[in-house]
Amino acid sequence: MAIQSWRIRDRYYRLVGSRCASCGAEYFPPVYRCRECGSDKMKDKEMPKTGRIVTYTQLHEPLPGFEAQVPFYLALVELENGARVLTQVVDSPDEAVKTGAKVKATVRRAKVEGESGQIIYGYKFIVA
Repeated sequence: MAIQSWRIRDRYYRLVGSRCASCGAEYFPPVYRCRECGSDKMKDKEMPKTGRIVTYTQLHEPLPGFEAQVPFYLALVELENGARVLTQVVDSPDEAVKTGAKVKATVRRAKVEGESGQIIYGYKFIVA
């Protein structure tokens, strides 16, 4: 059974991952078993809001729901705790988006739901 989106809406606005209570390893997105020690003692952990771009690409072919945003940057960001996030980089000049650039999390509109017109927000990153 799918989890209804309103039940996890806080995860749209916060970078919530998991932390192993046994060894302290942190993950994003959340995992149920630690990849380091195999423990199942995982707790929710809010991730840092800052990090660096590990690698990126500029997309010119739109993904479903992103047609109005092309071209846009998709980046792998390593957060300060070592966890990695695949995310969109927004509101940044082209010359600022590069490997090693410092970035910070921000909340932006992600999509508009069908006929209801409900706006869904989510986290993205901006060059700091």
